[in-house]
Amino acid sequence: MARYRILIVDDQREVRRALRSAIGTLEIEADVLDVPSGEEALLEISSEAVDLLISDIRLAGISGLELLGKLRRRKPDMKVILVTGLMDATIRQQVADAGADAFFIKPITMADLLDAVERCLGIVDASPIEATVLLNEPAENVSDYLTSLRKELNAISAVLLDERGRVLARAGDLPDASVETALFPALMAVYSASARVAQLLHENPPDDLLYFSGPKYDIFLSHVGEVYALLVAANPDLSSDQLHKKVRILRDGLQGLMRTLRQLGIPLVSNDKAGETYQVDDVDDVVEEEPGEEDSDLEAILQDVAPSIAAEEADAFWDTAATRLGGEGLTNADALTYDQARQLGLTPDNDDAGPESG
Repeated sequence: MARYRILIVDDQREVRRALRSAIGTLEIEADVLDVPSGEEALLEISSEAVDLLISDIRLAGISGLELLGKLRRRKPDMKVILVTGLMDATIRQQVADAGADAFFIKPITMADLLDAVERCLGIVDASPIEATVLLNEPAENVSDYLTSLRKELNAISAVLLDERGRVLARAGDLPDASVETALFPALMAVYSASARVAQLLHENPPDDLLYFSGPKYDIFLSHVGEVYALLVAANPDLSSDQLHKKVRILRDGLQGLMRTLRQLGIPLVSNDKAGETYQVDDVDDVVEEEPGEEDSDLEAILQDVAPSIAAEEADAFWDTAATRLGGEGLTNADALTYDQARQLGLTPDNDDAGPESG
């Protein structure tokens, strides 16, 4: 087995110690060094080759971003993982532009960091057969399951989203994490369209797996029941065989994820039917609307009318009715005359004499 050289750069001793201890749990032969500044890191790297650099961004001297820029010019093949406690979107974009192999925001999940270390060092984790056995077992929580799925896929990130695109759980970040604010809503629009297609095909819940290829990473998106989505960012340039294997792992992983959610008592169906649209075969279930306020007022007026009414009183009746409904009498051109009302059958039966002339 190859022996690796890993360098940790952080101005806090406790952080360096914790990272060294975590890396020591990996089954690899490695020399793990640590220094408190970027300047010392440059001296260390110039004296002996380093396979992997793990550096904080905010340092006392040159920043982690500046250190990455210098190393990319001198050691373009060196793998670099950057860590920060800053949530600024500008920092994330700078990290993406600088070309870090992985990027983490504190507090760090050690399982995710160790996965990134193994990926950067090119360590092969597990075969697809082993992945099927592992992913068919429910996990104690969703984050652990996503970490396992990400590891089996050798993926960059695995994220569980709700139907509005909000992150519920994740394992790993995208290399250019700042793009999430635009990427996730766009993907959820596709997610909604896929649900509509599944509805037309009478497939419920949707059984889909969407694939998008990109120069920095590929995206897989799938429904998890009716109300959740699984997003996986994978390394690009997949061969057809690799793509087939990843699809197989994802299919098994989706089933295991749904079993995990059910085991945790999380429903996979939507309880909110407010926005549901009726289909052609749902017409019998549509309930007619209740009468409006104006209909009720008119009904009250008609109930007050005597069983019979004299012809000469009819015009006065319609004037009074219009006034009670908020009108200004029958001066409107759209109002009914007595003769029009009689032709429509809206007058009492005993009106042979008709209205008085003059």
